[in-house]
Amino acid sequence: MIPPVDVVRLLIVDDHGEVRKAIRRLVTVENWEVCGEAEDGDGAIQAARQLKPDLIIMDLFMPGMTGIQAAEAIRKEFPSMLIMLVTTLDARIEEEARKAGIRGTVSKMATDQIVRGIQAMLRGEEFHQLRDKPDRAE
Repeated sequence: MIPPVDVVRLLIVDDHGEVRKAIRRLVTVENWEVCGEAEDGDGAIQAARQLKPDLIIMDLFMPGMTGIQAAEAIRKEFPSMLIMLVTTLDARIEEEARKAGIRGTVSKMATDQIVRGIQAMLRGEEFHQLRDKPDRAE
C-alpha cells in the first residue's frame, strides 16, 4: 500500500500515442499526476529507474519485450512498485500477470475500470478485472 502523499505519480507505457493520451485523460484527477510516458518495455524500465513512479499503467503487447517481461524486470529492482496491466484479457494472461507481481489487470475494452483499479491498488488491494467484476458494488 502506498502511504498517503500529496500527489500520486503515474507512468503510462503503451506503444500507441493515442492510447497513452486517452489513459492520461482518464487518470487526470485531483491528486494524480502523470510523471512520464514510455513506448516500450525498455523505455518503461528506464523511466521506472529515473522517475520512480508510484504506479505504472502498462500495455502487454509492445515492441521488444512484453509488459509482463518489463514488469518482471522492474519488480526485481523495485519490488514494491505497483504495476497495472491494461490489455485484452483472458484468464491465462491475468494469471501470468499475477505471477509476475502485477497487482492490477484491466481490459482495454473497459478502460473505465482503470481509475477503480488504481484506487484499489493504492488502498493496498489487488484489482484483476476478470476476478473483480466491474459491476461489483464498492
